[in-house]
Amino acid sequence: MSSIWLKIAGIAVLAVVVIVVVGRFQSDKPAAGPAAPAESRSAERPRTFSDMADRDKQFATAPKPTEDQPVEQQPAVVTPPAPPPSQPPAPAPAQPVAGGVVLPSSITKTTTLYFKPLSEEDDIAAQQLLPWAATGRSIGRLPMMSYGPMVKACRDILTRWPDSSYAFQAKRMLEDISTSSRVGGFNITPQEMDISRFLKPRQGTQAIRVEPVQR
Repeated sequence: MSSIWLKIAGIAVLAVVVIVVVGRFQSDKPAAGPAAPAESRSAERPRTFSDMADRDKQFATAPKPTEDQPVEQQPAVVTPPAPPPSQPPAPAPAQPVAGGVVLPSSITKTTTLYFKPLSEEDDIAAQQLLPWAATGRSIGRLPMMSYGPMVKACRDILTRWPDSSYAFQAKRMLEDISTSSRVGGFNITPQEMDISRFLKPRQGTQAIRVEPVQR
């Protein structure tokens, strides 16, 4: 009888040892790492046509004066006061490239430019034409499509309102397409992209702050 109880006790001890060993083995397994945040997954996702079309919407509207930027025109005779001798001159907002041409991509931070306001009739017409050009910018990205409608609309804006903020946006779009399309496809000249005329106040212009292009 005693041998039977000894066998039962031995089996019970063995079972306890097995349970302890199995529990120890499971506790040694590394825990699964936290799931990658949605932001990182979206950052790794390649850009789609929809993403780029949303990006192109920044070209669809011209920069406008804000509340702290007066709309009245600047007289030609008024010049800004010279800085005190102890202060270095303010850095230029954009740097010219070869031939004195200043490209829109040289705007890398918030910069004050100077544009001539349009009449109400011209402003309405420009507001209709600029989004058409921006839509053509997006459509031109698709296979077998052309930037032709965009380039035509931009050149129309440059011809009709060359000193306006709409012309500035048109110049941005012309520079934003690939070099092969600019040079080989549509013969876009550096002068068509030049924004140097907007860097300094001129008669009849108003100051407007512009932001860099979002890449």
